[in-house]
Amino acid sequence: MQAVPFEFVQGLAAEFGAVECYWRESDRSFTGFVAEVWFSSLPSEFSVKWSAVVGYSVVVRCPSSGPAAFAVSVPCTVPGAQVSLGPASRGSRVRRLV
Repeated sequence: MQAVPFEFVQGLAAEFGAVECYWRESDRSFTGFVAEVWFSSLPSEFSVKWSAVVGYSVVVRCPSSGPAAFAVSVPCTVPGAQVSLGPASRGSRVRRLV
């Protein structure tokens, strides 16, 4: 599997009309991080395009709360110098330092 930078995921998400895109740690991702991409409608075109580009599937969920109706978790990498780890907790966000 190929590791894809967060910036690539973020750019592709913007092209498909994502409401919000951020990254977080993930114990299920082979990279250790996922990009959380939020859409107001079912992101089938984004999911199909993503799978065709990188060669693996993504997880699409319809959570009960969040910035939009659908969330897509995409495995990604983030620059190591830009990671600020806070207290560990399941589902917590990590901050990207600019």
